[in-house]
Amino acid sequence: MDIQMKYLVAVAAFTLSLATGHAQSDTPIAEGGAAAHVQQFLAKTCITFSTWPHGHAGPRSPPHNGWPCCCRRSRPHRSPLKNKRCGQRRSTFTRTIASRDLLFDDDLTRIKIALGDAGDTLDSAPIDERLRAILLRAAPIYRKYWWGAHDAANRAWIEQVSRQTSPIAESIIDRVARLYRVKWFTSPVRVDVVRVGKSLGAYTSVNPKPHIVVASGDSSYAGWSGTEMLFHESSHALIFDARRAIDSAVRTAGKNPRDLWHVVLFYVAGEVTRQQLEAQHINYVPYLYANGLFDTAWPAYRDPIEQQVRPFVDGRITYEEMAANLAGAIR
Repeated sequence: MDIQMKYLVAVAAFTLSLATGHAQSDTPIAEGGAAAHVQQFLAKTCITFSTWPHGHAGPRSPPHNGWPCCCRRSRPHRSPLKNKRCGQRRSTFTRTIASRDLLFDDDLTRIKIALGDAGDTLDSAPIDERLRAILLRAAPIYRKYWWGAHDAANRAWIEQVSRQTSPIAESIIDRVARLYRVKWFTSPVRVDVVRVGKSLGAYTSVNPKPHIVVASGDSSYAGWSGTEMLFHESSHALIFDARRAIDSAVRTAGKNPRDLWHVVLFYVAGEVTRQQLEAQHINYVPYLYANGLFDTAWPAYRDPIEQQVRPFVDGRITYEEMAANLAGAIR
């Protein structure tokens, strides 16, 4: 696979907004007209940059990997000057975008926000002019080879997740907010649904406000997992106090466990979703278990999490008590 292909933009079809406050069962969780978002095709085309590794969900490559001359490697039939300019464009894109982390790079987060708010010409987007030129060259190629299929797949994911989530949203929102002792969001949380995203499939930036990106091409987000993931990602903007309690407890215990707060978030979002679906007579295996994360990533945490976090989810202890219990239980 051509290395430039690995950096192809993954397109968000349109924005899915989480219901705010006390969601009513007849209030759709998807807000905003599809047409308005499709009109922002170019900005949506550019909103998420990620590697496209072998085996990751995505389309097959068209001839020449579908990239214009500005993105392909040197060609003997081109003049040395043109080959040099093409190489400069590739270098700019790799340096400014593709080599950086979608979630943890502040500059890339600013670019994501700027492009999401921009129009089709990117005239108003406060981004580097060289990057703007590259994106304007690449967007027609994306539209020609992938946009139709990706747009349809993203819309299908949004339709299914919106329809299934709306009836249970109010109960889950109330439960999650109560557990973390915070108020739910007072304005819609933006969720950009893309076809291919970060290697982990979904991620959330919280500054200056929560902004979620979910990859519809990730099969692990199919079915009810998509609903759980919406509340999982939203929880990244709600768990700050509980996370501080966990971090403080483990420091006091002289321990330094990796990702413990995030495993707690996984468990809480999954168990709350599972219990709500069980009340609807729907059997559901939370993401943490369905994808074997305890086995592959956090085997040492399974018993402490199940034994100490479940009482918290059930409302029998506070997150401070849960944090202290966890700190004592982990090795």
